[in-house]
Amino acid sequence: MRLCHAFLLIPLFAAPAMAENAPPAAPEHHARRTAEQHFADANTTHDGKLTLEQAAAGYKSLVKPFDQIDTQHHGYVTMEDIKAWKDAKKAARRAAKMAAGADGVLRPSPAVQRGDAPRAQGTATEMMMPAPGRPHVGVDLPTAPLDGMHPS
Repeated sequence: MRLCHAFLLIPLFAAPAMAENAPPAAPEHHARRTAEQHFADANTTHDGKLTLEQAAAGYKSLVKPFDQIDTQHHGYVTMEDIKAWKDAKKAARRAAKMAAGADGVLRPSPAVQRGDAPRAQGTATEMMMPAPGRPHVGVDLPTAPLDGMHPS
């Protein structure tokens, strides 16, 4: 009986030791940083101008497109330049999406909208029904004689 009581008390004494080995609580989730916050952290001179070196040190996502953002080639970008660049990218994506159909697949515009563009000649459709005002393209085969005789 004493042995049975001893087994029942083991979990009580082991619980504090097991609690010490519990994993630490998860750190708090931080909100995503804005472009202004990245810019402020990277702009070490606090002059409102971000050079390529400052961007490489603190705002790495601007390093590759730096020349596209710096349209006036000053050697620095401002927050307004970054916003204008982001707006232009967004407008280009929106235009591409509008050019794509509702299903997202890019398709050429219909021929009716293209105007009087050059057309392929010698297609099966044109051989059967030539377009008005265009010369007939294709091969004219000789007609077979009606009497059933094969010409030789």
